[in-house]
Amino acid sequence: MRRSHTGGRLAVALGVAFAGALLAPLPVFASNTNFLNGGGPPVDRIDLIWNVFLICASVVLVGVGGAIVYAAFRFRRRSPDEMPKQVHGNSRLELAWTLGPFVVLAALFVLNLVNVGYLRHGPTPGTPAARQEIHIKVVGRQFYWTFYYPNGKYSLRTLEIPVNVPIEISTESLDVIHGFWVPNLGAKIDALPGIVNHAFIEAGSMGTYNGQCYEFCGVGHDQMLITVKAVSMAQYLSYVQHLTT
Repeated sequence: MRRSHTGGRLAVALGVAFAGALLAPLPVFASNTNFLNGGGPPVDRIDLIWNVFLICASVVLVGVGGAIVYAAFRFRRRSPDEMPKQVHGNSRLELAWTLGPFVVLAALFVLNLVNVGYLRHGPTPGTPAARQEIHIKVVGRQFYWTFYYPNGKYSLRTLEIPVNVPIEISTESLDVIHGFWVPNLGAKIDALPGIVNHAFIEAGSMGTYNGQCYEFCGVGHDQMLITVKAVSMAQYLSYVQHLTT
């Protein structure tokens, strides 16, 4: 009886743990820090890559898993004295499962290469979108962010940008390694002492986008939050005009 009771408790504990693991991500998916809820062109590209890779991986999982289950039942030994039919090879099948994955992986590589270039450098130079681009310098330090605008003025902790305008950000740190990450805008880049990194963000709609430092940087790491406000161009120009120099 004791064993049965203990086994029941263990089953309940495992069930609760499994349910918790399934439900834990829900607040993230419902919040505006979920990178699957696109907030602009960069995140739309990330979503595209994610979905294509997920579909391909799912097809592989179902195909390979299904083939294993089918083979295990279809070609199983049905009696102790029976020897299953031995198959020594199939040239066409072997060629198919060699060339097929190669073609798929090559296509995924090209898809990733093209989109990562866009995410890193933004719109193609010379295009109308690139000519609108605004450069903002992002400096991390324990335990807050400073944002420097093109007119030389700056803001602390909150970055305000115009909607539907590409923003090139350059990051650096004055002390330890930090990480600038605003999931809804697609930006995730290290801020390193003595090294300048570059990234590209763009908000597709007006609103507030939250982010945080993703590199543990000390006892105040949890306070190193990022707030990005996407506003109209007129509001942006008025905002930066009244900032501190």
